Amino acid sequence: MSRRARRKEETIRRIEEAGWRLFTTQGYEATSTREIAEAADIAAGTLFNYFPEKRNLLIHLMQRQIDGATNRAFETMVASSLEEQLTHVFAALTECYAQERRLSRVFIKELLFTDGSQRADTAAWTFQLVNRVADLIRREQRNGELDSSVDAMDAAQQVFSTHYFGMVTWLGGTIPSRTAQEEQFQTALRLLFHGIRRTAA
Repeated sequence: MSRRARRKEETIRRIEEAGWRLFTTQGYEATSTREIAEAADIAAGTLFNYFPEKRNLLIHLMQRQIDGATNRAFETMVASSLEEQLTHVFAALTECYAQERRLSRVFIKELLFTDGSQRADTAAWTFQLVNRVADLIRREQRNGELDSSVDAMDAAQQVFSTHYFGMVTWLGGTIPSRTAQEEQFQTALRLLFHGIRRTAA
C-alpha cells in the first residue's frame, strides 16, 4: 500500500471512530460536522471530501454495522430449515438495529431519501443482502424443497421487504415490541414458503 493510500485509510478510520462515538453518545441531530472533524483531528474540508453531508457518514457507519452483523449471522448459521436460517439472519439484523435504536430510526429515514450516487450505492448494498438470501432459496430449489419455477430473487425480495416493513414499523412504534416484530416476521415467512414449497405431483 502506498503512503497516500495508507494516509487515506487512516483518515477514514479516524472519521469513522469520531463519527460513531459522537452519534451514539450525543445523538445525530446534536452532532455537527465541525465536531466530527475536530474529534477526528482533520480539517472540515477534509471531512467533506470523504462525506459531503453528515447523513452520508451516518449511512456509511450504519451500513458497516449491518454488514458486520450480516456476515456474523451467515458465518454462524447451522444446518436447519430455510425458515430457521432466515430467522437467524434477520434476527441478527434486528439486534443490530436494536443496539442503537435511536440512531437506527434516523438511518432509516435518511436512507429513504437518498439521491444520485448515494441512491445507487444504497441499491447495490441492499442487492448484496437480497442476493445472499436468494442463494439460500436456490439451494432449497436444487434440493427439491421449493418450486424451481419461482424466481429466487423475487422470493428473496419478498423476504427482505417483509423484514424491512416489520422493522420500520417496530422502530416507529407501531409494533409494540421487538418480540412482536419477530413473531410477525416468522408468520410471514411461513405464509410465503407455504406458497412456494414444492408439493408432490
